[in-house]
Amino acid sequence: MKLFSKRYLTETVNPTRGDIPLLICCFTTGLLDSAAFNNWGVFVGMQTGNTVLLALSTAGLPVTQHHATATTLTSLGSFLIGAYLTFYLSRRTNPLSRIFITLSFLAQAFLVALAASLTTAGLVPEDRDGGGAELGNIRILTALPPLAFHFGMQIATSRILGFNEIPANVLTSSYADLMGDPKLFSLQWNPKRDRRVGSVVLILGGAISGAWMMKKGLDIYGQMWIGAGLKLLTAMGILLFMDGKTDVGLITGSSAGMQMKETRV
Repeated sequence: MKLFSKRYLTETVNPTRGDIPLLICCFTTGLLDSAAFNNWGVFVGMQTGNTVLLALSTAGLPVTQHHATATTLTSLGSFLIGAYLTFYLSRRTNPLSRIFITLSFLAQAFLVALAASLTTAGLVPEDRDGGGAELGNIRILTALPPLAFHFGMQIATSRILGFNEIPANVLTSSYADLMGDPKLFSLQWNPKRDRRVGSVVLILGGAISGAWMMKKGLDIYGQMWIGAGLKLLTAMGILLFMDGKTDVGLITGSSAGMQMKETRV
């Protein structure tokens, strides 16, 4: 079958439509980060917030978060390892091959599903109301490594696909770049501006969705299973529908992903 042929799996994909899976990732970021911060007082995707929380923890702040140093270091460290390993592997293969991109998203889906399984089994405490009742429970560390590692893989994959305007994890640079766009208010097609706007809307939309899910009583693992499902569907979409190009040289100039061997991100 063509789907399982070596040529099909190893062919270089055309990253032109790679913005679609990354925009789906933006929604997942909002969904999972809102759940993690509300329940455990720590981010798993937006590591700028964790860096500030880590700095506060050196002075014993916030006073309600007794394990802030451990949680932020666990999340940040797992994120960095996930990004490092993804970039490391990309430099030793064709990072835009169908199999590499598909496996990256499949691995992300597995990691989110692992965190969801741990939470579903009751091994990780949750606090839907965000009152801080569980912030003193060291077991909140349990689900952080797979979630943060997955987000490290996610942002590395966004760089490999060449869409730096969709960081997928953070919005500060997107806000700044939007304000600096000379064609911000143009009615003409402006792909980078439109992708940035899309990332803002989807991260915000994911976070709002997560907030109301928790408000209505949905357990945190429900949001994680949704996130895992979205990642799985994204991987299947890349495997089945993403166009391929067998000539790597045709897309080298347009994708940062094919410059990974020359550029260290």
